[in-house]
Amino acid sequence: MTFDKSPLERLQAISDDFEVWWDSSPLVYSAWTEKFLAELPAEKRAKYADWLQKLYNEKKPEDSVIRGVTTNPRLTRETLDWIPETCKPWIKEIKEKHPGASLEEQAWMTYTKITSEGVKKYMPMFEQSNYKYGHVSAQVDPRLITDTREMLRQGVGLKAISPNIMVKSPATKQGVYNIMLLTALGIPTNATVCFTVPQILAVANAVRIGKELGQANGVDYSQWRSVITMMLGRFEEAKEFKEQAAAVGVDMDDLEIRHWAGLAVCKKSIRILEQEGFESKLLLCSARPGPTVDNKLKVWHIEKMAGEPIVYTMNPDMIGDFMKLYEEEPIENHKGEDIPDDILAQLMKVPYFREGYEAYGMTAEEFVNYSPSVTTAKGFAGDMRLLEEFVEKV
Repeated sequence: MTFDKSPLERLQAISDDFEVWWDSSPLVYSAWTEKFLAELPAEKRAKYADWLQKLYNEKKPEDSVIRGVTTNPRLTRETLDWIPETCKPWIKEIKEKHPGASLEEQAWMTYTKITSEGVKKYMPMFEQSNYKYGHVSAQVDPRLITDTREMLRQGVGLKAISPNIMVKSPATKQGVYNIMLLTALGIPTNATVCFTVPQILAVANAVRIGKELGQANGVDYSQWRSVITMMLGRFEEAKEFKEQAAAVGVDMDDLEIRHWAGLAVCKKSIRILEQEGFESKLLLCSARPGPTVDNKLKVWHIEKMAGEPIVYTMNPDMIGDFMKLYEEEPIENHKGEDIPDDILAQLMKVPYFREGYEAYGMTAEEFVNYSPSVTTAKGFAGDMRLLEEFVEKV
């Protein structure tokens, strides 16, 4: 089957409520596109070049398929590898202007500089869409995961960079409180380090309370929105999940069972957000390939969410893989599709899954020690140290 439109354009066209976002710095799109096209067979380059130009239209960003951006410390660090000739002069200038600053402060200035240059590319979309699209997520230092005061200070500072900045804060107890405070100030937020229905509901409630406080004090919400990230792949890949599943006879090496686990959390969260009238929108990330169906590799993490009222942010590798895998494959509307009863029955045997799936499966105090929260926060903190090491060497 042949299609004129790219898989991502077809995916977004299923529903106006489905948004595709770019999970990397806006500054690397051109460099990635050039590399991706060079690696394709010659006979496919023209078609894919057209698709990628429509995915992000540099001259008219408001006409792009992509409607927003997520970044984090790792993605910012990778920007330095993608475009070192652009970034290194910025770092040198920061060091010259702030010789007395600590390495941590210089690295944070580098982070905010890369962020400030990237957000400019999405301001036309932000303005043309009447502030609905074109947000760029920028994350507070992940080492502050339990420090509300410092997360709030950094969040306010990040928002000052540009009107279309959306502040990322972790879905720990302290991070959720930070999201409430930022919302009360009218600052758009994106909850990260989030894997479970209890975390998603905690954030949604915090956003609701924060907005009520802000409205009572005359805060302007015309440029505001809220998204809550669900990290599907990281939720499913937790070592604890596999160990507990094996103990009760559930095979997590079966990708159909494993990938339904993350999808089940997403589908349930969407229904609750809709039923309770929460304004926050679910944002999905960390999609993983699989399973293989009829000898064809699928990406159920994306395909099975087609048509749902969500944001889906994809890193460059996943965008490339998804386009190639679904180049000649139809994409159908799966809105409202539930997890098969027999699969859910197996997953509910696993304590790790129940904690993540049941609305009150864990308390806010437990969020920070949930297995994928620990590994993800540790990884993000390591990425900040790598950023500091790069800055130190320039």
